[in-house]
Amino acid sequence: MRALNCPKCRETMIVVEYGDVETDTCAACGGVWLDGGELEALAGLAVPPGERADSSLGPPDVDCPICVSKLAKARYGRTDVVVDKCPHGDGIWLDAGELGQILAAYRGSAEEPKDHEGHGAEALAQLFGAGRPKSQEGCG
Repeated sequence: MRALNCPKCRETMIVVEYGDVETDTCAACGGVWLDGGELEALAGLAVPPGERADSSLGPPDVDCPICVSKLAKARYGRTDVVVDKCPHGDGIWLDAGELGQILAAYRGSAEEPKDHEGHGAEALAQLFGAGRPKSQEGCG
């Protein structure tokens, strides 16, 4: 099993599994690394949203924990969430709370009955929700 270091604070991340998806999560800052295609699997999307690097969102400020290239900033799909994406397709870095925001945007409405996957996405959204404290020393 691989052990990745957090691209933000360099702490060793832990692996959180849901079904076939392993998220690498930083216990210190709450950020989440998802390998290529895993975010789409969690959100239940058949085709990944077309996010493109957007230099107006600021310069890259973190390195990919896989290939160490600078991660490009992009808005994710129909959300306003700015993600840090590996230019080589290795994955996506999400700061604390961003995974919950993305999953909430792609979940069905509350009135629709949820299947097993829908309940799983809701649980992940709560686990990685936006309510996590951001004041962690050494992370930023």
